[in-house]
Amino acid sequence: MAALALVAGCSTPKQVPTPPPPVVRTIKPLPPMGAVEDMSIPEVDAEGKYLTPNRGVTANTALWHVRMALNVAALSCHGAGEPARVQYNRMLHVHKDILREANAAVDRNYTAAYGSAGLQSRELLNTVVYNFFSLPPVTKSFCPVAVDVGAKILAMPSNQLLAYAPEALTALEKPFQEFYEAYADYLRRLAEWQSRFGGTVTVIVSPTPLPPPPKPPAEISPGFVPPPALPPLREESGQALVPGATSAPRVNVPTFPIRR
Repeated sequence: MAALALVAGCSTPKQVPTPPPPVVRTIKPLPPMGAVEDMSIPEVDAEGKYLTPNRGVTANTALWHVRMALNVAALSCHGAGEPARVQYNRMLHVHKDILREANAAVDRNYTAAYGSAGLQSRELLNTVVYNFFSLPPVTKSFCPVAVDVGAKILAMPSNQLLAYAPEALTALEKPFQEFYEAYADYLRRLAEWQSRFGGTVTVIVSPTPLPPPPKPPAEISPGFVPPPALPPLREESGQALVPGATSAPRVNVPTFPIRR
């Protein structure tokens, strides 16, 4: 018995296997605000701001872009009492004179810059501006800003609108600048995730950077008189060639109050 006890005491204890390391789930980064993958975003300028159709605008152009932004809000922002729609229609009535003057000033600017193609050039930029403020992922964060700007515009006299327009436009554009920053950050995090877990990585700022949008022309004095139209040039075949002609299509954009 003593010998058996001695043998038992010398036996090697059973080894408990080391558990495997815990599995850490890796979650692929997703685009911000419900945006789609492989979305194109603008490039940045020398100051680090994303290029938009609102850059380098005059006061009159800024006011007109604000009007277009609030038009988009009236169509897209829905809530209790739909304040964006009510504010927009009220603004068109209360500030109709200054808005008409701003519109005439912008027309002069385009006529001075593009001659007979001024209207088409302006409508092209209008379309770009409407599309910019209609970006679906940003609507949720854009609408409260649009309502805030609309309330400030209705609370001030018309003679202060031109001075306020650049500030208002910057505020209205801020949610879009923040979205572009968030999307660029998502692209960086996606590239890092791919590199860590075996993906093929090409670090890029945007899948296909958007081309720079058209830039509004400079301000022209109210006394500007457009030069007389040149007579059509004619080839030997007799076909008329109109100087300054452009192939850009004319695009209709909404300019009327929103009514139910």
